[in-house]
Amino acid sequence: MSRFWLPLALAAALASCSTDEDTGGGGGGGTGTSPATPAALKVNVNAIAFDGVTLQVNISSLDSTPLLVTYTRDPSLDVGGYLAFRIQEDALDRLFIALAGESADGAVRAVTVGDGGQFNRYFAGGIYERDGDFLRPATGSGPGAGQVSYAGSYAAVTNVDVLRGGPTDVAIAVPGGTEPALIPAQPARVSGDIFLNANFADDSVNGAIVNRVIVDDGFSLDDVILVSTAIAADGSFFGGAEYNDANNTPIGSYGGLFGGVGANSVAGLVNLEEFEPAWQNEREHGMFVLTMCGPNNALPICSLVAGP
Repeated sequence: MSRFWLPLALAAALASCSTDEDTGGGGGGGTGTSPATPAALKVNVNAIAFDGVTLQVNISSLDSTPLLVTYTRDPSLDVGGYLAFRIQEDALDRLFIALAGESADGAVRAVTVGDGGQFNRYFAGGIYERDGDFLRPATGSGPGAGQVSYAGSYAAVTNVDVLRGGPTDVAIAVPGGTEPALIPAQPARVSGDIFLNANFADDSVNGAIVNRVIVDDGFSLDDVILVSTAIAADGSFFGGAEYNDANNTPIGSYGGLFGGVGANSVAGLVNLEEFEPAWQNEREHGMFVLTMCGPNNALPICSLVAGP
């Protein structure tokens, strides 16, 4: 992997996004209104329909037609238990990979998608959504009341290209002698673990992404801190992401929303403008769908925190 593709100019990216098309009809059919995904996380994505099995995407631009396109399921690209999908119309069209997940209770879901880059630009972004209203957990009045934790897997796509002919290469082959400037790249994927602490008494959330690695070649990446931010009345949140370094260097943003009975689940996205200090122009678009530590989540890290 050697190339880093520049994103679209911010103005163009935001102009391509609408805030009234976050869903295309996925999930479990709840009655509440899902808060819109912020433009800083949607970026080039206009709409997504994900029902836990199939995925349709409307992204600006150049994946396929019609506007809401059905992607092909590809288990070979799954990351951290999340489902992978892809589309590439022909050998000289962009290759898009999407990673999608839905909570076990069906309350929340998130999808991130991106191509590997072609003609000096790449397209990427994501959407999260919720079925039903925000049902906050009871906070009570005792010590630690309202303080809960969430843990699970993190997955992402990047504008770092996968080595052609490598073990994870799924791009349509091009014949030898094809002009390099015409060949689309495959986006490298990132895996990791994510942990969030949330307090529903003072409505705040923060956390970190650790054990990050580029799946396609095993390259280890730095931890990412998800800085403390407010939980809104509708159960959504949006905040900054930083390196875990001496300068608390800002590198992007994250956001999401809580769902399910007692906020049992949370789904969100991460948009990193830089994710490796030694590189330049690298971008990462990640997603997570987590369950509250407790009876429904017995991951080892959850044994270190108090129950809800």
